[in-house]
This record gives sequence, C-alpha cells and structure tokens, in this order.
Amino acid sequence: MDVLKPFLRYWSLTLAVFVFYFFAILVALLDILATLTEEARKKRAGQKAALLDPNPLAGRTVAETILPGPGQRLDAKREWVARAAADVLRRLKLTGTVRAIVLEDSKGHPLVQFSDGKRLESYRVDRAVVEAAMAGDTARLTEISDLLTRHLTADFLGVEEARPPRTTELAREAAAKAPAAGAQARGVPTAPAPAPAAAAAAPPQPAPAATPAGLAVPAPAVNPDSLSREERLALARAKAEALRAARQKDKAQG
Repeated sequence: MDVLKPFLRYWSLTLAVFVFYFFAILVALLDILATLTEEARKKRAGQKAALLDPNPLAGRTVAETILPGPGQRLDAKREWVARAAADVLRRLKLTGTVRAIVLEDSKGHPLVQFSDGKRLESYRVDRAVVEAAMAGDTARLTEISDLLTRHLTADFLGVEEARPPRTTELAREAAAKAPAAGAQARGVPTAPAPAPAAAAAAPPQPAPAATPAGLAVPAPAVNPDSLSREERLALARAKAEALRAARQKDKAQG
C-alpha cells in the first residue's frame, strides 16, 4: 500500500487538473454563446422590421388576379381552345395587349377569358362543337374562330356592330322546340321519325288486292314472333301513324 500511495496521489492530482480545465472551457464557451446571442438580438432590434402586406391584392384589378400562374397545365380540350384563341388574337394583332386563359364550367364547356389588365371578358364555347372541331370538322372550327373573332372585335376593338346576337341555352332550346309545338297546336301532324336501317331493309308487305266488288282483301297476317325488334318497332310506328291520320280525317270531316 505504501508503494501505491504516491501513484494514486499523482493521478488524483492529474484528474483534478483535467476537471478544472474542463469546467473552465465549458464556462468560456457558455460565455461566448451568450455574447453572440446578445449581439444577434441587438442586430435584429436595430434592423427595421419587415411589415406584412395586409392586402396583397390591393391595386390590382380582377383581370390581373385571374390570369394563370406557373405550373398550371391544361387538358387536351382546353389546350386546343387556348391555341384557337391565340390564333384569333394573332389575327386581330392583340397578342401584346390581351391575354387568354381557358377554364371550364360545371357542365364541361370551355370558358375562354380574355383580359387586357383592365377588363375581363368571358365567352363559353359549346363542348360538342369543340369536340367536333378537334375531330376534324372544319365547319365547327370556323364557327369557333368566327365567334371569338366577333366578340373580341366588339369588346377590345370597339366595333360593336361585329358582336354576335346574345342568347342563352334556355332560349336556344325554346327556339328549337317552338316549331314542333306550333305545328301540334295547329293540328298539323309532324313527320314520323325515320325507321331504323334494319326496319327499312325489311321486305315490303304485299298491297291489298281488290275484289270484283271493289272491296279490299286484307294482306296476309304477319306473325310478330317472326319479326326482329326493329321490324316490330317499325310496324308499331306505321299503325300509330295510320290511326293518327284517321283521327285527323275524322276531325276534318266533322
């Protein structure tokens, strides 16, 4: 034990020195960290605080806030309408002043919006017309181009005479139903719907032969089970038309 005492005394003093230096370095680091934090706080306090804009859309028109932003991709139909709109703007020399965006309404119709930064105009294009034009119907393509050209000429070039007549979808449906309703009110029978191709191709029934007494012999009866569905529908339509013609004749004679 007497031999170990000097050894233990030496290492205990060495350990004490290491512990002293460790805590001294730790205190110095904490003091440096506190100093840096205080300097950063003073620097932030000395700088002018950046104020958040309470209304980032102030001073902008509706047209300036609705134009497309980066990262937006159009589907095939809206991309086709956007190209058609760009062609119209190029022909009217409005490319530098008017921008176009193509949206879609709740029924799937493309909604073309044009803006010059001050005003915003929206035009709806019928989706059936667009799909037909995309399929290669040049008449429909001309119809879309003419519609956009006339609207842009009236709204952005000031030629009001070029504007097409305004109408609504309900008005178009009512106009389409008006001739048929007027014909029925006057008692004019409407033309029957065309029979299907299979029914049209069915062999004609023989006409009733006249007897010497002037009476018509009815045509031989046809078994309905031997006819196809289209032939039965065509036969039913023919009977209905015959009954309707008989009633009209009775009314005219009465």
